[in-house]
Amino acid sequence: MPREQTWQAVQGQATWDVCVVGGGATGLGTALDAATRGYSVVLAEAEDFASGASSRSSKMLHGGVRYLQQLDFALVKEALHERANVLANAPHVAQVLPFVIPCASLAHAAFYGSGLKLYDLLAGRRNVGCSHLLSSKQVMAQARALRPSAHGIQYYDGLFDDARLAQSIARSARQRGAVLMNYCRADIRGQADDGAALITLSRKDTAEQHSLRARCTIFATGAWSGERVAVARGSHIVLPDIGLSSGVLLPKTPDGRVLFLLPWQGHTLIGTTDIAVSQPDYLDTAPPEDIDWLLRTASQALQQPLTPSQVSASFVGYRPLVRPPGAHKNSSQFSRAHLVERTAERSLRVVGGKWTTYRRMAQDVLDAAIAHGILSPAAPCSTADLALSPNPLLDHAWQTQGQWSDAQLQQFVASAVQDEAACTADDVLYRRLRTGFTDQALAQTLRPQVERWLKTRLSAG
Repeated sequence: MPREQTWQAVQGQATWDVCVVGGGATGLGTALDAATRGYSVVLAEAEDFASGASSRSSKMLHGGVRYLQQLDFALVKEALHERANVLANAPHVAQVLPFVIPCASLAHAAFYGSGLKLYDLLAGRRNVGCSHLLSSKQVMAQARALRPSAHGIQYYDGLFDDARLAQSIARSARQRGAVLMNYCRADIRGQADDGAALITLSRKDTAEQHSLRARCTIFATGAWSGERVAVARGSHIVLPDIGLSSGVLLPKTPDGRVLFLLPWQGHTLIGTTDIAVSQPDYLDTAPPEDIDWLLRTASQALQQPLTPSQVSASFVGYRPLVRPPGAHKNSSQFSRAHLVERTAERSLRVVGGKWTTYRRMAQDVLDAAIAHGILSPAAPCSTADLALSPNPLLDHAWQTQGQWSDAQLQQFVASAVQDEAACTADDVLYRRLRTGFTDQALAQTLRPQVERWLKTRLSAG
């Protein structure tokens, strides 16, 4: 639905069952779940959809191998279940990926192999592949850039395109009646006599405002949730393909973190740092010190050291971690569990979690709204096996990146505006196409054309 029609739909209704504040993975998932249950839903996102951590993730659908060390088996099991849901419901943007752990000795292989057998067991019948031992030759066949190792362990997780998955969720929500506005701030102005929230929506592009009532307000604002979350900065770098057909997990770096090297959209993605920060921002690129750490640490496992000149793009995602009372430990030790809490008579907040568990977070917050009597019972949650709607034109545009004709790029811009509410060149180049996250120089080259066609499309309404 074109943006102006969306705004008219917002203005056309005075009272909504659910108002979702936040248009990242969890907010969009909540809008979809609520709409499938039969509630009327409006969503407001102050910036672009998935403009925060939801387009800047590590691109993995996973249970969290490192959480096995924390003995958080329930969290891992839930995430593995949700991994299977995403792989089944969004095959156009999510696939199974084999991973390799290089091991210096048979003892190391036995240690990591036993943990990954538990990982397989926790996945149960929804496992996507069984872990097994690899010879040195087999490791090199899948990751020829690595230094030779005595052995390796193979296991399986998921790889996905986060921003494109967000758009699939948004499209599926719209198809079921949800009204989604990006670049639109939501402010709670008070409470009606019946407890409904009085909310003012303000458009960033036109300064227009609209006031509405919401029987239930759900805040899904991720790292922007204030003191309720601890925020960790996760930096990533992207390079031209260094020769990986499988993902690589380096389970122990010199400072105790883990490092992933992934084949992603014809490139190699390396991440991530885990730095506690006081608050998030919208950095376009990773800080130099983070890039240096990623290059140095990855190079220790590679035959040829990486250099800064190889980095074609970098980005930062801010993880929202539920802050335990009196917590002082390093953010890398915080759980990725999510929390639903009531913040007012008819308001709830959902915080924490990760991309893989977005659907379960949405289900839990809506179930809580019903349990608290904020929403009347409706149809049960049905998103576990709900196929998400693709946009073939944009979902697979990355496969021919660098070869696009002017006509193709114009088509991409038209679909980004008409079908996915893109408003700026960054919306198109970073979150509808993925150029800005794989080749920032190419994104800058394309920017003038995108801005020109974007202006034409937006002025045409």
